[in-house]
Amino acid sequence: MCESCQELKSGGLKLNHWKALAERQSFFFYGWCMSRLSVLLPQLQNWGCHNCGGCCREHRITITDAEHQRIERQGWTVADGVPADRPLMVSSAAGWRLNHQDDGACVFLDAAGLCRIHSKYGESAKPLACRMYPYAIHPAGSGLTASLRFSCPSVVQNLGAPVAAAREAVEALAAEAVAAKQADVPCPELRTGVPFDWSRLTRLLAWLERGLEQSELPFVLRLQRLLGLLELLELAGTETVAEDSLGQLLPALYAASERAYPAVAVSAGSAGARRPQRLALTMLRQLAAQLLRHDTAAMVSSGPVRRLGLLCDGLRMTLGWGQVPEQADPESVRVAFVERAGLSEPRRRVRFSDLESVLGGGQSELDELFHRYFHVKLQGRAFCGPAFYGYSVIDGLRSLVLMYPAVLWVARLRAATEGRGLLELRDVQAALATLDHNFGYSPVLALAGSRRRVRQLAQLRQIAPLVAWYGR
Repeated sequence: MCESCQELKSGGLKLNHWKALAERQSFFFYGWCMSRLSVLLPQLQNWGCHNCGGCCREHRITITDAEHQRIERQGWTVADGVPADRPLMVSSAAGWRLNHQDDGACVFLDAAGLCRIHSKYGESAKPLACRMYPYAIHPAGSGLTASLRFSCPSVVQNLGAPVAAAREAVEALAAEAVAAKQADVPCPELRTGVPFDWSRLTRLLAWLERGLEQSELPFVLRLQRLLGLLELLELAGTETVAEDSLGQLLPALYAASERAYPAVAVSAGSAGARRPQRLALTMLRQLAAQLLRHDTAAMVSSGPVRRLGLLCDGLRMTLGWGQVPEQADPESVRVAFVERAGLSEPRRRVRFSDLESVLGGGQSELDELFHRYFHVKLQGRAFCGPAFYGYSVIDGLRSLVLMYPAVLWVARLRAATEGRGLLELRDVQAALATLDHNFGYSPVLALAGSRRRVRQLAQLRQIAPLVAWYGR
């Protein structure tokens, strides 16, 4: 039994080692306890493509020289349905990318929302980036992890077959992605200036996952306790977080975090949560604005007037005065949560103040969605290091937690624009699909200002109040 699994057992998991992994959908997969390269797959997630066509409209697909040559050899003509007025591939700063039609769709996307390359030559003929989505492969010591992007509506809605059953396909994609370039990747720092390693990171994440699995508790409380543990861990000295002492430290820190955030106080006072500071509310709106922005091919080619409008909208989001700027849905969200739901656009305009009231809703459904989201991101190591702008473990975890209030702010906006005071699961699903498009993929979030925002919110101790305020 590996040390991390022993630790989980000592922390209250009484099932035997392998039964715990299978029956409790544990954070670990057996590959981490064996000396072979494996891809760690999410255990709480399903996925299957449902042809919304969003990924073929919302992403600029970079291809390799080999893929460029392969598509050239396929000999596409107007008779195949591809556009006649533009090249199929264009050069870019990163090399080559697939071109787009006037409406922003990939040149190979047909009217039925299907890929012409796939239809004519099979899935294996498509560029790797197209075949990989919505998976994301990240390094983790001697192995790899597979995360999923919740920008795909099928991922958000947990549609399709269990991801764990797709091991062979995902490992084939991972092998192709890393090819002969696989090498040990250093573990991100615990915090700035404090080295960490993949073994200790796995141990830390096991404790965080253990806390998030407590489904009898509100998810707000689970996140607050996670933040409490991070706050205490940040205060610990370098010697205290060493390999031989971390095993004793984590149970003590988690117990202290439980005392700091008792279940009785949260269940009795969640509706009367303390309003965060004005600066914290401003920072959250700025984060939401950055996550809402989708720089699709259609937007990039829309000209300076449209880009100036986006700048003005960003300023209004910062100030938080008057009406919230209109937010156009990404194509995949529009298809999945508006068109297929039988809803109509446009929606009504709302004021910023309308989004600060208490909303009712199916809390258990929302908690399940967020637990699944955090499980996938934690297990996939998709919040720090090379997967997330080089962030440290603690800063990356705080950035991930900030997705909770940001998503709920946008979900409130969706409910308000339909004139509802009740938050529905589809509001949160659509908001999460919209914002996760940029989580880990927006250059803006890699800037120094975005990093300072996370650290300042932590220094002001405002992340937990934001979680509680929008989780009411």
